[in-house]
Amino acid sequence: MASLEDIKSDSRRYGPFAFIATTGSDGEPHLAPVAVNWIGDQIAAFVLSSSRKVRNVRQNPRATVHFSVSESTKWDSCIVWGEARIADTTAERVELWDKMGYDLKAFEPGGPESDNHVFLLIDPVRATILRTYGMAGRDTWRRP
Repeated sequence: MASLEDIKSDSRRYGPFAFIATTGSDGEPHLAPVAVNWIGDQIAAFVLSSSRKVRNVRQNPRATVHFSVSESTKWDSCIVWGEARIADTTAERVELWDKMGYDLKAFEPGGPESDNHVFLLIDPVRATILRTYGMAGRDTWRRP
């Protein structure tokens, strides 16, 4: 059984981009590429306030993050399932603003005071590391 630290360490091998899957009240899945970063024990993404991801999370807080499979990772991948929430107050945006690992002003020139962007935060509840698409094994973690 892997630890959450193992999951965080492994997921960083894949770089700062991942796919976040959400589902709204209509049951229709939505998958979107995003830049992510671990902030403490949460996965964070900086997204448009008006995005479907945000609408979906407000209706259904379950989300999945898939760190991409590629030849550079020997076809390994990491999938994290969790409970999502939207950090949309000015105070929350100010607190998280400098923690994403890139300059958010490139996407939001108005800074953390602007309501155009929010942070999508995911608290992991379980995760799987698949080695070579799972053919070379898997490591799993569950929140105690």
